[in-house]
Amino acid sequence: MREVLRKLDLSRLENVSLGYDAWAPVGEDGKVPDKESPEWLDRLAGLPVSPDYRHAFERWCSSFTRPGDRRREVTLAGRLLIGHGNPSAAEVGLTVHHTWGVPVVPGSALKGLLAHYVEAVYGPENPDAPPWEQSGEERERARYQGVTWEGRRIRRGPGEWYRRLFGAPEADEDEIYEERELGHGASRGEVVFHDALYVPGSAREDRPYAVDVLTVHQKPYYDAHLRDPKAEIWPSDHADPNPVAFLTVRPGVKLLLALSGPPEWTETAERLLLEALEHWGVGAKTSAGYGRILSPEAGAGDTGDNTGATPSPRYRRGARITVTRIEDPTGRGRVQFQAPDGVPGHFVGEEPPPVQVGETIEVWVANVSPTAYTLTRRSPEARGARGKGKERKR
Repeated sequence: MREVLRKLDLSRLENVSLGYDAWAPVGEDGKVPDKESPEWLDRLAGLPVSPDYRHAFERWCSSFTRPGDRRREVTLAGRLLIGHGNPSAAEVGLTVHHTWGVPVVPGSALKGLLAHYVEAVYGPENPDAPPWEQSGEERERARYQGVTWEGRRIRRGPGEWYRRLFGAPEADEDEIYEERELGHGASRGEVVFHDALYVPGSAREDRPYAVDVLTVHQKPYYDAHLRDPKAEIWPSDHADPNPVAFLTVRPGVKLLLALSGPPEWTETAERLLLEALEHWGVGAKTSAGYGRILSPEAGAGDTGDNTGATPSPRYRRGARITVTRIEDPTGRGRVQFQAPDGVPGHFVGEEPPPVQVGETIEVWVANVSPTAYTLTRRSPEARGARGKGKERKR
């Protein structure tokens, strides 16, 4: 079968999913030879989406008719790489729609991203304390707390809102929660996260893919340690770089998010998901700016270069900076700030300083994402003293 596939004419190729997998012109080692890789990848990147896909997309859109169904069109601010760990003749995988070969973000990836984001950004500072031991704002944040692990066992189930959004498993302390009339036991989430599909016509000439390159600079070192983790070989600047070309989704491509469930919960999930996609991104290489997705309210596509990208963060965690309060660009009335490098910032887990729009204040950088700062009014020393002795069991 492989011998037959090697003789296929790439000019007949019409489906990226088929071309990146079954039709790949691999050699005896299962990889595409270096001399054939550029032509193969350029051919895949140049494939337009099938005209028939538009009908399938419209049929899919028309299926969301219930009161709680929500759809939202979003735009890639940078390249997108989903499924990079999938087996691939290019050594870097890519998840695409199996039938139509168009870009897709699986619903499971969106749900996993949001679950992690909700727990990390909105959860309590001390996740080991049960809800009845939390007070004030921390008691409210405990609603967003995820599952608490002890070794390989689930010690405590998630908080109320986390449970309603994503579901929950059985936990060792369910009886204690039942006695206190709190949510407990296994339950399914209220929200269904559907795959985010490519919006037809959103890429130039309906060609949504582009070739990218990842250059490995220490290939002998990595190869040796894959064979033997204890190998006595060290990275060396004398090693030749090894460029690896692969496919990604172009910036500016539009995707359609879709959620189903009770209206009050799909509305909450959509708001939080848009926030997570804007600040964290989805897929691989998010620390390098991949996977950031913006809604129209966030200003996607308004920078003139079809990326909608904001400046990259320049300051590190622990840096003391002067920030200026700005109007919330989403119009939701949130307290937003801007750092001197133009990157937005916000406070999580503490009250924002009482300053008016246009006024400045000195704060510290608590955390850095590819597109935003988390700010704090406490110095690194003060935060370290407060957190001393706390152990996180995961």
